[in-house]
Amino acid sequence: MNKTEARDLISDGFKSLTASSKSYQEKVHLDFIKNHIEEKSFSHVASYMSLPYEVSTEKINEFLSDFKTHFYLPKINSISNTLEFVRCNKKTKFKKNSFNILEPISEETIKLEKLNAVIVPLRAFNENFQRLGFGGGFYDKTFSGVSQPQLIGLAYEFQYLKKLKLEDYDLKLDTVFTNKQLL
Repeated sequence: MNKTEARDLISDGFKSLTASSKSYQEKVHLDFIKNHIEEKSFSHVASYMSLPYEVSTEKINEFLSDFKTHFYLPKINSISNTLEFVRCNKKTKFKKNSFNILEPISEETIKLEKLNAVIVPLRAFNENFQRLGFGGGFYDKTFSGVSQPQLIGLAYEFQYLKKLKLEDYDLKLDTVFTNKQLL
């Protein structure tokens, strides 16, 4: 299966989710993340601001901003076309970027090697834990050649496409939390 076919298939999967199913699965993902972060004693964790056709991070981000971790969200560096991670809290102000995604308005960034974990958005992933993103390459470029931090994908079962063919440069995740299990 190629990337275009996979993105179309995943879009159909998201369209079929009911509101009650999304709400329940959001709680399951939150429980997985809570347990993982507490078990690993992570102190610097980044997440993302989810879009309608992604696993919701709203409750996860609330947890991270209340928990004893330092919490970060990405913003695009328009010069390098990579991501910078900005420290956030309940008072952080946001603005929409050119992709209509909320980004924090702050300059307090962290070096990638100081992050313990990054929760990464994805469209699909394959049997090698390679991630299919949205096509901008921001996460691929940002984490190319970086061994830290742990990269965590959030997905529904239907986003696992075993035979999805991806490129060598497509980001490889360390772990994926689906709505049913840790992979």
